[in-house]
Amino acid sequence: MNNSVGLGGITLIIAAVVWLMIFVPGYTRRSQVKESSALVRAEHRQALQSIPISADDRLRRLINTQRGFSVLFALFLIGSIASLIAALASPGFWFVFALTSILAIVAVATQAAAGKQASKLAGDRHRSQLAARSRAQRVPPQIVNREWTPNALPGPISPSQVGELAQPLAEVIDIQKPKNTLSSSEIDAILARRRAI
Repeated sequence: MNNSVGLGGITLIIAAVVWLMIFVPGYTRRSQVKESSALVRAEHRQALQSIPISADDRLRRLINTQRGFSVLFALFLIGSIASLIAALASPGFWFVFALTSILAIVAVATQAAAGKQASKLAGDRHRSQLAARSRAQRVPPQIVNREWTPNALPGPISPSQVGELAQPLAEVIDIQKPKNTLSSSEIDAILARRRAI
């Protein structure tokens, strides 16, 4: 144990090397990951902003805005009534009453503006749908007769249509007796050869 270099110094050097080998590259990679994820998020936001909003999405957003601000108006109205009652008992609540009243007025104004835009957009969409229906009704539909009609049956065959073939289709052979008959031993030999395969 009479070393000139202490065990603590060696441990400190090993810890520094481990720190440099493990944590520093990980930290640089982490910053690269953060930068790339920020770029991806920015590109996604930009792509979403470049997509035009359809009339259905805009109408849905306006209706949701109208509902949300209706709820906020109700909450601020209840808050202003409660703060008015509290202000009658203690004059410090007049500020809360004024603030909640202003917020209730802003909420009802926003709700009314969103409702007006939503009704205008819904009216425009309804008129465009009616115009499309009237255009579709102006074009006369092509009537396809889908009534069932029976298939015509062929007429009876007359004797003049029945006749002989001019040429036979194949050579006709009269078979009275087969050319060669096999005996049972020959059949057994053939079957034995087939089984051997």
